Amino acid sequence: MAKDKRRFTGSVSIRAGETRFKAELSPAPLYGGPEGCYRIRLARRWLDTEDGAPRFFDRDGIARLAAELALCGLETPPPAPDIPCNSRVSVRRADGFYEGTWTNTEPILDYRGRWMICVSLNGQRVFVPVEDVVVHATRGAR
Repeated sequence: MAKDKRRFTGSVSIRAGETRFKAELSPAPLYGGPEGCYRIRLARRWLDTEDGAPRFFDRDGIARLAAELALCGLETPPPAPDIPCNSRVSVRRADGFYEGTWTNTEPILDYRGRWMICVSLNGQRVFVPVEDVVVHATRGAR
């Protein structure tokens, strides 16, 4: 009977939505791979090359695989709009009218994947979606 080479030295748990993956890491040298690399078993199946040969991952490869599994299907956000801090802008209010103000930050990506920017409105600093902002040509610094 052939000796079982499986020996797992680590694992990574990955959740994408409601789906969980467990990636088990086994040292690549046990399977003829390079030192410092790993063979990965995902959901109790080895990740092999398309022709069935063992596939080996270094640390960066493991990180890229985990990110790909965790972000499955999430779109890459569009690039940040070019709206510098202290820009003169008008912000669309809920009633459809615009109010002139200044930006307090550059755009930031919120947790929902929308670009937001902090502006001063009614004596307060608030974040508004960049699509509600019209940037004006500047004639000088504030």
